[in-house]
Amino acid sequence: MGAPLDAAVVFRRPAVCCAILAAGAAQRFRGGNKLLAAFRGRPLLQHAVDAACASAAVACLLVVGDDAEAIENEVETRRCAIVQNSGWREGIAASIRRALGERPDDDACIFLVGDEPFVSAGDIDALIAEHERAPHSIVALRTKKTWGTPTLFPRSDYAKLLRLRGDRGAKSYATRLQRRLRFVNAAHPQAFSDIDTRADLERLR
Repeated sequence: MGAPLDAAVVFRRPAVCCAILAAGAAQRFRGGNKLLAAFRGRPLLQHAVDAACASAAVACLLVVGDDAEAIENEVETRRCAIVQNSGWREGIAASIRRALGERPDDDACIFLVGDEPFVSAGDIDALIAEHERAPHSIVALRTKKTWGTPTLFPRSDYAKLLRLRGDRGAKSYATRLQRRLRFVNAAHPQAFSDIDTRADLERLR
């Protein structure tokens, strides 16, 4: 009979949540909710939902604003839990706080935006893998010299992220902590090609 495993060496996979921030007003996109606009046969937001749900994240949140009903009707949310952000008019910080308040005990949270259709489940898994190697680091996706969401923050950063207000996103916080930043390279060169206007949508189509 083999010797019992030493509890100190048993590896526990970190509990990482992926939160899709989809409550913005998208004022530059004229006519309708841009996240529901068709892109390559699916609503734009569906690409982010599919990537998050196919990843190794233990839970997925979809933070929505006043278009919650339309999003639920037109997007297959899969294993994403719908989280209503009644304070969406404040800016992206309100969605960050709402997501962290929903799952405060996870080891880390990845923030993902809904208008970057080239971010993949593999990109999200790469962030989680890097977190396993460096659990106290902030880990961001990067293409060449550009970096941004999705970005992973360990639980030790939650208290300060909860102090964000207005349109100050998590990147503004991470930028001040360069020594703790680590990067993983995106699988697709257009990972940060987000869609703000109808012209952006047509160009990427």
